[in-house]
Parts: sequence; C-alpha cells; structure tokens
Amino acid sequence: MKNTYKSIIYIAAAITAASCAKTVNEGTNVAEKRYLDAWIEVNHNGLKATWNGEERTDGNGIYIFDEVAGDGKEVNDKGYAIVEYRTYDLNGNITSYTDSETAKQLGEYSPATYYGPTVWLTIDETIQAGLQNAINGMKVGGKKKVLIPSWLMTYSSYGSVGEYLKHSSDYSDTIYEFTVTDFTDSIDVWQNNKIKEYIKEEYGDEKAFSNDTTGFYIRHRETVPEGAEEFPKDTSIYINYTGKLLNGLVFDTTSERVAKDNDIYDAGRTYSPVKINWAESFSELTMGTDGSSVIAGFAYTLWKMRYNPDDSVWKDKATGIFYSPLGYGYSGSGSSIPGYSPLIFEIEIVDEPEE
Repeated sequence: MKNTYKSIIYIAAAITAASCAKTVNEGTNVAEKRYLDAWIEVNHNGLKATWNGEERTDGNGIYIFDEVAGDGKEVNDKGYAIVEYRTYDLNGNITSYTDSETAKQLGEYSPATYYGPTVWLTIDETIQAGLQNAINGMKVGGKKKVLIPSWLMTYSSYGSVGEYLKHSSDYSDTIYEFTVTDFTDSIDVWQNNKIKEYIKEEYGDEKAFSNDTTGFYIRHRETVPEGAEEFPKDTSIYINYTGKLLNGLVFDTTSERVAKDNDIYDAGRTYSPVKINWAESFSELTMGTDGSSVIAGFAYTLWKMRYNPDDSVWKDKATGIFYSPLGYGYSGSGSSIPGYSPLIFEIEIVDEPEE
C-alpha cells in the first residue's frame, strides 16, 4: 500500500510538473497518455515506447519490460499463435489468465473450466493492435512482458497516434505476460495433427481410428458383427455419451457416475439416456423430445454407428474425435470448450429407459 501510495503521489507530481512547464493544447484523451507517461517515468524510468522494434516518441508504441527469445517457428500476421498468458492492470492486479495455478491462487478454480494454451488469430484487426505488434516476429518458445497503452488495445488499425488516442477511453492500459507455445499457418491442419498425436499416444497406433472425412476419426469399441446395418431413417434410439477435450477435461455426460468422478455433477440435472431422432442425413439428426439440433461431429459419429437386426442384445459403442469446424468452431462453448478445440465423444447405444 505504501509503495502504491507513493507512486500515485509521484505520478500526480510528474503530471503537475509537466503541465506547469508549458501550456498544452490537449486533444482527445491526451490526458490519459500523459498519465501513462508519468506512470512509466515513476515505475520504469528510462523505458521507451517501441513499434516494430523502433523507438517512438509520439505515443504510438508499446513498452517491452522483459523478453526471452524463442527458437521455434516465427510468428507472422497471417496465422494462429497458441499462447499462455496473464494480464494485469497498472496496479498489478491479475485481470485474466490461462493457467490453473493462477485460478487456484485467486480462489477461482473450477474443475469444469478449461485451463491451458489459447489461440490468437494474428491477422490484422482480429487481435488488438498493440498485442499484434508485440507478438509478430516472435518465435515459438519466446516470452514477453509488455505494456499496451489503452489506445493500442483497439482491434482497429489507424494511421496516426491521434486517431488511436480517440479510442483510449474504450479500453484500459493492459500489461501482458505471455509465452508462445506454438504457431501454425493452418489451424485445421494443426488440430488434425493434435488429434493424430492423441490417438497415437492413447492407443499406440494412429490407425486405431478410421478416417473417412476431413477432421473426423471414429473407433468402434467392440467388433461390429457381420450383418450390422445403418439405422432406418424413421427410427429413434437411446444413447449415453460423454464429451471431453484432448486434455481429458470432461465437459458433458449423461452418466451421473462420470459427472461425479470428474467434479462436474449438477444436482439439478437428470442423468439418463437421451433420445436420438434419426433422419434422412446425419445433419438432420436431432436429440430429445424437443428435437434439439446437435453439432456436426457428434451427429456424424452417431451416423457411423450400427445396429444388428439379427441380435437385439448387441449395442454399438463408438468414440468419435473431430476438429472444431465439426464442433464449436472459433468461438468454443462456455468456459469448458475453448475456440478451435477438437472434441471427443464416447457414445453407447442403450435400451430405451423404462418410465
């Protein structure tokens, strides 16, 4: 508290001194720039703003506190960087993060939340202007701690610091501490490689799953008997399922036991088999009595499952793994499924539950 109080006094004094030195005809939000300049002077005396590695004196720059070079693939502005990060405000408060240890330290940890690397699309105006400048040119394995002024936290590109400053009130000065863990020019190829790595690691053989369409893999957990057929188009079946990420995080299940084992049990939910309504194509499959739609990869897994008209006892069980275009795409779903995330669904056909 004492250091914070002193910094506030020093910053106030620095701003006052600067304003007494000469009269300034301030434009839009220039006062915010003067405050940040004073904060830098007090806390990081002598540190200069840079842009594309060159010193800038007009305010159109970011402040690099610390940097560790990587030795992997170089990040450019036409791909996808996979990163781990923390962000802070100017008072040192953590405002966002990707790791579970920080969540535990802050008392915010939840077993149903995904913690781990996230994907930053580095193409212009899809990432904050200052952050894009900070990450472009880094190499995989590299680390940086940077301060991005509020006017450079915009997702838009402008031609001058004056134009950027008009938007400073829309955002906050933000300190980013991040590590680039991977970079790819094609997020779809990257996801497919991650799926293949997972299959090889978990099953010992990349060919343990069949792959008949881009980004989709399936494995029947029991031998499908001769004579097994596709389900009739006008039928309905019942299934149990569990959905999870490649890191093992279970985000949904119809099994109470699985929910409890993975600390995602919800006492307000009924755990029981769900109805699947068959159709003319996999994209038309629906779930439940209300006919809710399902994501494409889940539906395609069901579509590849079979029944045996000669054996009513046999029930197919399958695991489907698929990339995000067949799942929740770039946006993900809730706190459990990040954007660009491959998904795993373990599905078992069961008898219709008794009323």
